[in-house]
Amino acid sequence: MSRQVALVYKDDRRSADLAREAAAILQDEGLDIWMECSCFGCRPEPPDGFNPDLVISLGGDGTLLYAARAWGLTGIPLFGVNLGSLGFLAETDPDQFAGLLRSLLAGNYRVEKRMALEVTVERRGEVVADTLALNEVVINKGALSRIITLNVNVENFGNWSFRADGVIIATPTGSTAYNLSAGGPVVFPTIPAIIVTPICPFTLTSRPLILPAAFPVEMTVDGRDQDIHLTADGQISIPLKPGDRVAAQSHKVDISLIVNPRRNYIDILRQKLNWA
Repeated sequence: MSRQVALVYKDDRRSADLAREAAAILQDEGLDIWMECSCFGCRPEPPDGFNPDLVISLGGDGTLLYAARAWGLTGIPLFGVNLGSLGFLAETDPDQFAGLLRSLLAGNYRVEKRMALEVTVERRGEVVADTLALNEVVINKGALSRIITLNVNVENFGNWSFRADGVIIATPTGSTAYNLSAGGPVVFPTIPAIIVTPICPFTLTSRPLILPAAFPVEMTVDGRDQDIHLTADGQISIPLKPGDRVAAQSHKVDISLIVNPRRNYIDILRQKLNWA
């Protein structure tokens, strides 16, 4: 296992205290530590030569999504500890963390590859923004809750237009996030797929769609709509203008998540969704 570990923790006392406890365990094992608070928009740079083999996220799913953007494309495995309210992504709770951490350091762990979305915004033929999303990308109205028109093109599938409060483009990992709240389907997280879910569509015929991951999704903002925003993983906001083209496709690099050997995905759904 790694001789260098990055600890990414939520900006609250409980997460910071657990990060210090984890750092003490790791330092006792002779590992080099880099601690980073997930304060969005103010990421410090690690010291030169620091290349961790493990990233531990301490907080809620939002903290793990932050860590995925910061470290995920390097191929470094991420391990999430849930101190939030729901925690679909985080693999363990604080009371089990110390035991699982020592198991990780001994090399007893399994890595699961998760698809991420590569998202670009093109304006008049020029790419003006790009981002990564592990859960989802949302396009919707800004301050006023008015219906917008989205023109959608899916490679190898076709074109269509629909009116709705917005649209969610989700990964299977993100199918249990905003997508689920909007009535979208739950998809097993390792299935290569892209989910397109209209938010409160104007017509009942606009239904969620599960597409192969190899089919890029392109959307053009209608010229009559104003104050439209794209949000990635609930953390990155990009204002859109009429005529902007948004393209979302599966990223060529998967995110590596360490999974808890003591539970499986159905157990997580049963616990979080109160299934009998």
